[in-house]
Amino acid sequence: MEISKPVEPNKRIEIIDILRGFALLGIIFMNMSFFSGYVFMPFEELKQISNFGLDNSLYYFLGIIVSGKFYTIFSILFAVGFYIQFNKNRDRAADFLKTYRRRLFILLIIGIIHTLFWYGDILLTYAIYGFILILFRNVKPKILLRWSLFFLLIPYVLDFAILPFTEALQPNSPVNTNQIPTARVSYPDMSNVDVINTFRDGSVIEIFKLNIHNFIWKQLSYIPSGGYFNFLGIFLLGYYLASVEFFKKAPKSTILILTILIGGIIITIAAKLLGGNPYELPTLQNIRYKFLSMVGQLLISFSYILAIIKIAQTVIGKKVFKYLIPVGRTALSNYIIQTVLMVLIFYNFGFSLFGKIGLITTFIIALVIVAIQIILSNIWLKHYRFGPLEWAWRRLTYKKRIKIRH
Repeated sequence: MEISKPVEPNKRIEIIDILRGFALLGIIFMNMSFFSGYVFMPFEELKQISNFGLDNSLYYFLGIIVSGKFYTIFSILFAVGFYIQFNKNRDRAADFLKTYRRRLFILLIIGIIHTLFWYGDILLTYAIYGFILILFRNVKPKILLRWSLFFLLIPYVLDFAILPFTEALQPNSPVNTNQIPTARVSYPDMSNVDVINTFRDGSVIEIFKLNIHNFIWKQLSYIPSGGYFNFLGIFLLGYYLASVEFFKKAPKSTILILTILIGGIIITIAAKLLGGNPYELPTLQNIRYKFLSMVGQLLISFSYILAIIKIAQTVIGKKVFKYLIPVGRTALSNYIIQTVLMVLIFYNFGFSLFGKIGLITTFIIALVIVAIQIILSNIWLKHYRFGPLEWAWRRLTYKKRIKIRH
């Protein structure tokens, strides 16, 4: 039996590539404050930056409209991609799954290597959850939706289950009212000064070790925040949406899209105003914060998806969004290129600007990178069928020569 083949560029669903390109470009605006070291800079240093007020406003603005939203869209689309490929190969599912598992394993290796340079890597997580997603491949749509809701809500069930125990411990816990954060992000086992100095002046090995350290703390943070369950819930939601052909239906109501967007923004702002910490032991405040943040994140993400699909149906939308299609088709290459450029700008591999500039300046740098990626992606795909890393990934997956030029 013939092994499954990679999807040809002319057979891809354009709206998926548009959404993927949109999400990919949005991710850099979430990552930039970590790449630049802005979140690790002590508040006393941040206040010395001339644009501190604007930086602060931009940080909170991005926290509402960007943080978590583009990763959510990207995760949904990853599951959609698996559904499209699996559905195309249902008549030879065994061969396809063998190939797809090899594809995920290669992505896993890429993710591990990428983590050494960028602890915020998502490829490793996607590869692992891709293996789990395979287990749900034949589940009916209604059951898929139930599983998605189950995994999205189970963290709160667990939180309420252990809440009596955490509340019982609180009277015996030290009072922390005098502990004021010295920076936006910090680690309990390492000072922010050491973090900044390592990225700014450390050796390659020291930077690799620090990225592994930060990656481990990131994974640990998913335990109290429920991130591991949320990831799976979002992946299954994406698979469900693909199974009901959600992305082939153009939304008719602009008012509905705006209502979802505004509702998501209000809920997200409410979560921030009411306060809470998703990375601490459960309290009623922390549980409320996590739930409102999750609901707001999903609503805003869906409003973005619906808006892109609707706008893409218009004449102007088609003209504008056609430039995002090449970005979406070369998403892996562009994602890694974002890391390469940010590392060269902020780590001591290049200009060593880590922890030295404000968020407004970093935002401008990210805008320039986005513009460059849109231009180069469009030029590249005029001459080549795949992005460079997409081509290498396919060659390794299918273990044969694949033509890259048109």
